Amino acid sequence: MNVECKKIIKTFIPKEEHSAKHVSSGNLMVLSTPSLVGFVENSAREIAEENLPDNYTTVGTLVNIKHIKASKIGHEVEIHVLLLNYENSKFTFYFEAFSEGKKIATGTHERAVVNKEEFLKNL
Repeated sequence: MNVECKKIIKTFIPKEEHSAKHVSSGNLMVLSTPSLVGFVENSAREIAEENLPDNYTTVGTLVNIKHIKASKIGHEVEIHVLLLNYENSKFTFYFEAFSEGKKIATGTHERAVVNKEEFLKNL
């Protein structure tokens, strides 16, 4: 597959179910790291699956995140994802997250291309 460098910016509004208190990763009503990772994966998946055949998808295989600042529930979070590389059926991304004009996280994320039926059959 010929893949060019692509970038996406997606916006999310964290709800109570995205809070550290709700997902049990902490006890405060702030955006949880697991939910932030979910926002990143959702954004990266959109780039990765743009040109895949219907019987293929991608699965997250690696997330390296530095969650550097807390953000409030209900306040917009903007995820910037840049496709760095595609090699051996693996996408590599760099990401940054922002809330209220401040960077709240940076990191990398990898996704692997899989055949849906074969993947589920091997569970």
